[in-house]
Amino acid sequence: MTSSRFVACSMTLPSTDGAGRLSDELIRAKYLGARLPDVECYLVLVEEQAVGLVQLHVDGADCAGIDLILSPSARGQGTGRRVVDAMVARARERNIARLTVDPEVGNERGVRFWRAVGFEPRQTVTDRAGRAPYVVLSRSTEAAAIGCCSSVTQSD
Repeated sequence: MTSSRFVACSMTLPSTDGAGRLSDELIRAKYLGARLPDVECYLVLVEEQAVGLVQLHVDGADCAGIDLILSPSARGQGTGRRVVDAMVARARERNIARLTVDPEVGNERGVRFWRAVGFEPRQTVTDRAGRAPYVVLSRSTEAAAIGCCSSVTQSD
């Protein structure tokens, strides 16, 4: 990723403590291609402006997780839904049958969004050290796919 694209990307990511944006080191460690080929990272562009980041990370032979971060200005306009549709299509291309997401319990808007795009709650995790409680939601990439990925794994 070019330096200017990294800056554009990093400015879209909110801080976890509300005090400002995430550090460049944390962004690189968590969201960029250091874990390739198991993680694919994409900038979300609207009219050539970076408004977010999405990644698809493989969690097993036929399962993957999605992390989606959109700037506040891009929310509520259908951008997230279009990105999820693209990630579902990409997962199908990679023969991934089930997708998972894990928003924090307190992120009610995020949980509602994931449910609105077809993800169903599977479990709530409250005892993971160093992390706020979160909800694991999943969905099939195909309407007919049922019962894959009997064990949902969490990926950072």
